[in-house]
Amino acid sequence: MDPVTLVLTVCLASAPEKCREETLRFQDLRSLNQCMFQSAVYIAEWSEQHPALRVKKWRCRLADGTQPV
Repeated sequence: MDPVTLVLTVCLASAPEKCREETLRFQDLRSLNQCMFQSAVYIAEWSEQHPALRVKKWRCRLADGTQPV
């Protein structure tokens, strides 16, 4: 199975209307279920490293772009 990508929609904390997508690819996550269950940890780590941004929403998808969850 292909690696899984976690797609975050993030917005500036100082300007919440300014948003963009960030993608995080994981070689160790091989299923969408694993991504769904473990995503909170990765989102928390990413948020700590990017304090000026806020995660508005997120989704998991296979790295090839198919099967969004």
